Amino acid sequence: MDRTINTIRYSNRAWLIALTFTLWVCTGKFGLAQDGNTNPFIGAPDYQNTQTLLSDFRQSRLDYLENEDALINAFTLTKAQNWEALHKEAAALYSELLFRQEKYAVLESHLSHYLSETNQQEQTDIHLLFLESKLKTLSKAGDPEPGRALAKQLEAQIPQHTTEEKIIIFRALAYYYTDTDVLRKTLNAALEGLELAIKNGDIASQGYFYRKIADAYNYLSEKTKAIYYAKKAVDTYENTNDGLFTAKAHWSLGNILLEEEDTEAALVYLNKALDYFKKVDMRKGLAFAQYSIASIQYLQANYDTALTLAKENIELARAAGIDDMQLASMILLSNIYLKQGFIEEAEQVNDDVYSLIDKFSRSIYKAEFLSERYKLKRELNHIDDAFDAIEKKLFYTKKHYEATSESNIKALQIKFEVKEKEDKIRKLEYQKDISNLQAKEEYQQKIIWRLSATIASILVLVVLLLFYRQALQRKKYHRIASTDYLTKSFNRRGILKTAEAKLAQQDMAIAIVDLDYFKKINDEYGHDVGDLVLIAFANAAKDTLSNDDEFGRYGGEEWLFVLHSTDEKVIKNTFEKLAENYQKYCNNLDAFTNNINMTFSVGVSVGDKSNRTLDTLIKRADSMLYEAKENGRNQVIVN
Repeated sequence: MDRTINTIRYSNRAWLIALTFTLWVCTGKFGLAQDGNTNPFIGAPDYQNTQTLLSDFRQSRLDYLENEDALINAFTLTKAQNWEALHKEAAALYSELLFRQEKYAVLESHLSHYLSETNQQEQTDIHLLFLESKLKTLSKAGDPEPGRALAKQLEAQIPQHTTEEKIIIFRALAYYYTDTDVLRKTLNAALEGLELAIKNGDIASQGYFYRKIADAYNYLSEKTKAIYYAKKAVDTYENTNDGLFTAKAHWSLGNILLEEEDTEAALVYLNKALDYFKKVDMRKGLAFAQYSIASIQYLQANYDTALTLAKENIELARAAGIDDMQLASMILLSNIYLKQGFIEEAEQVNDDVYSLIDKFSRSIYKAEFLSERYKLKRELNHIDDAFDAIEKKLFYTKKHYEATSESNIKALQIKFEVKEKEDKIRKLEYQKDISNLQAKEEYQQKIIWRLSATIASILVLVVLLLFYRQALQRKKYHRIASTDYLTKSFNRRGILKTAEAKLAQQDMAIAIVDLDYFKKINDEYGHDVGDLVLIAFANAAKDTLSNDDEFGRYGGEEWLFVLHSTDEKVIKNTFEKLAENYQKYCNNLDAFTNNINMTFSVGVSVGDKSNRTLDTLIKRADSMLYEAKENGRNQVIVN
């Protein structure tokens, strides 16, 4: 048995990969499970919000399948509100949703109703969106004539439409011709559409055309070009929110890379596609992506993982109704069994595929499978089965070449015919890259300018802040230099400066206050209590004087007052109130166990126009103070 296993050769890898890629393109859209995602996007009837929502779908800012409830709600709401034009747009987008869900029977009825109602002259773009869905649906019909007729009709109408409308038509044609294997027209439509989409800045349509071009080149075995355009499709779609088409672009690129044996890179893209298909429970998408991943696991000799995936995929493809994918997964399972040494299981699966051979959609698939079956049966010495397999292989190979010989000749012609268009597209892409580069340079210049302006502003702010801090420091030092540390009132320097400033502006009174018997308090109670008395007097003065009056410690227990009033009665009332407050503060001092009568003497000099020098006023006030003290203290004498 070991000898048998070692002598079997497996050359089916390339054709299996080609099979799955072809199946992907030919089946087109993928089916969904019955349960859709719930995403109620629309609440209260709001025309503007609904219009914005539909625009987001058209511009691929919202994914159809992940937001299907929002689109269905918009379709229902616009009809209920009788927003006719907006409802037609919602109905056209709903057609695309039905197509992505593969609900073809519902879609056919939907299109029949709305195409009969849509006014092509008033809503040309909406009418073309309906026709796009119609043509894509007809590409899957058994009768090819209606699809050909509609494609021909759209081709004839291209010159009369706007750029945006032409892009819709080329999208429809590129899909239709890909699905019907007309490669020349696929490339023509995709290249024409791509040129318009690039000029018009239609990102989503650019991605669509890039993928169609990649599919066509993969059919033509132009792998370098296929990879180039598939990568362009991925890069472009990743700038949109169209999850389905982004996943398809990932899948296409992954399979092309798989054919080129770049399995690590292929696995990255295939897993991205698989994640999306799982998210929306898209069974056909899951079957295709999972088959490719299983093939990679097989190539990397991870047979247990590959075996599990292959078995799951057989059931998944069967449930989704993809016969070719079901059979391809069975062939992969047979190969895995052979690698694991399970010959009987491998042969049984091979026989099961053989019994279902008529389910293969193409002769080449049958021929490739029969070639592998021949090798297996010959190595197992099942001669009759081996010759039966080789005989049928020759039959299906001949049938394939008869059907494709003309296509192969056309394929060679296509490679030459599209070169000029490709060069034009490359030039447009180059110009676009240059424009983007210029835009980036301009943006960088703006950033540099803004950064420079910001730095300059910061420097100015820093300088201003330094000046401000310096001014604050000067003000602080000036305040410290002008403030008595003990009483937090003006000191001699501060009050004299304040008095000079006020005297220059108005008439005023200068008063000198001396605390009576202050030396006795220091001697009896100590200097610390004396300090408390000074503080009490300062606090009393702050409570008593108006905002226009100032005072400061003139020296020792003497104080200088600058009063705005020159009225003798007002001045005396002020000092009477000060005496009351002074006594209250002193009564609160703990050092004085008994209430002590605290008094002060005041000499006041009132300035006038003839005598407004500060020195003169202070001398006169000092003279009045001396008189008050001589007369027994505790009194106010005004000059």
